[in-house]
Amino acid sequence: MDRVFAWDHHRGQVVYRIPGHQHEDGREDSDLSPVWLPAEESDLPDGVTVEDLRKVSVKE
Repeated sequence: MDRVFAWDHHRGQVVYRIPGHQHEDGREDSDLSPVWLPAEESDLPDGVTVEDLRKVSVKE
């Protein structure tokens, strides 16, 4: 499954989502309702930096 990375500018951290993935808690990731999960900068693909990521606001 491909991960989509972004920068959560409220928390100041890298996050990712897996489009179309059904999570164990029943949430399904979609473009209308993305499920952002915490990630590390080291998880980014080779050649991608934090500056390359789009900014998102992750809701609690």
